[in-house]
Amino acid sequence: MKKLILLELIFGLIIATILNNFVSIVVIAQEINIYDSVIKEDYAALKVDITFPVIQGLENKQIEKNINQTIQQDIFNFKNELWIESEEYLKLSDNEKWEIGKYEASTYYEVHYQKNDILSFSIFYYRYTLGAHGSVWQKAYNLNLITGEIISLLDIFRGKKDYVEFINREIKRQIQLNLEEYFDRGAIFQSISSNQPFYLVEDGVVIYFGLYEIAPYVSGIKYFLVPFAWWETYLK
Repeated sequence: MKKLILLELIFGLIIATILNNFVSIVVIAQEINIYDSVIKEDYAALKVDITFPVIQGLENKQIEKNINQTIQQDIFNFKNELWIESEEYLKLSDNEKWEIGKYEASTYYEVHYQKNDILSFSIFYYRYTLGAHGSVWQKAYNLNLITGEIISLLDIFRGKKDYVEFINREIKRQIQLNLEEYFDRGAIFQSISSNQPFYLVEDGVVIYFGLYEIAPYVSGIKYFLVPFAWWETYLK
């Protein structure tokens, strides 16, 4: 057990070193807490069941406030958009004498990485508007907790000029393992975008694509892990 704990500590230090080499952060090791904020509402044509994170414990309270306000604004924009759509549907249903169904707006979140003043998490936005099925949209938040700034892929691979080619090659390799899961047997994927969604985990960067981007609905959101361990070997 002691050997296992020691190995985990060593691995954690290695990952912290890699991240700090790529992302310019002065680590001060803030102890933050993440709490659930819940909204449950029931309207005539809309059911709301929302959970989102509230971050506390940052030394800079203005940065903490800004981060939480950004999250809350995204949540409220999502809820209000569905509420407006459901009200329009309700009016049409009344006029046409339809049986009234209920739209759904719900969210949940997952924390992927929370160390060394870097926080990476995703909020999953689910919407159902009485179609054959609902849809989920994932938004990742990768935050520098010292500055409050969003961390981009360019920030992570700073100075690594061929990182896009490296990531593309790895995604294509993984696609080849299950060609039947993708549109055009994977040929649809050519390259990541300049604002490609991703999040951080202990052992790498996870690139992801939303529903219908490169695969049918049944295949779900597609994820591709690019391990940290490969960076120094393949990147210049």
